[in-house]
Amino acid sequence: MRSLALPLLVACASPAPEAPPGPTTVRARLAQPTRLLVDAAASTGSITASRNTSSGWQDGSMALAIDDGELDAMVDATGQLQISQLALNLAPIDIPEDVFGKPAQLQDVRVTLAAPPRATTAWTDADDATANATVGLDLDWSIAVDGSSSPLGEQTLSPITAIVSLTGTGDAVDATIVLAGTGQLWSWADLISLSQLQLAVVASTDSQL
Repeated sequence: MRSLALPLLVACASPAPEAPPGPTTVRARLAQPTRLLVDAAASTGSITASRNTSSGWQDGSMALAIDDGELDAMVDATGQLQISQLALNLAPIDIPEDVFGKPAQLQDVRVTLAAPPRATTAWTDADDATANATVGLDLDWSIAVDGSSSPLGEQTLSPITAIVSLTGTGDAVDATIVLAGTGQLWSWADLISLSQLQLAVVASTDSQL
């Protein structure tokens, strides 16, 4: 019994194997598919609303607020950023009351990628990169007029410019996504149209660690 007990005790006393070290740079962290969650408070946006009045079309800029969202991406072996998903849920957008003569909002506004874009990526170092891409966005929303809501259906916006800036470390990756769209994006019954979309979205892996 003694000869069997000694090897058993030695085996029990052996230290547990150490976990492999984690990635030490942004580029190494993004070598695997990574989800970054949007910081709604740090993200901003605007869009131009035009309304048809008795004296002609009148333009005004409206602020956009983001409720939540995510960016799913990775870096391939050549260092190019591959974006598999960008999804943003926006807060309701008020429509000037004189358009319909009663309170109205665009609600349930969700913006997603129409297809994964091809990005051209330049690295300053392993923790700092900028990627440029042209993206198509699918827009899903509804319109509420005087409390009655109707879905507007999904539509694909004209291609817009996207610039993604990456910083951070292997432990935490930060991204800023700037989206800029020009020209008319949507119109309603020759009464109101939306154009000139600008979004600056901040996302991070911090909340996942």
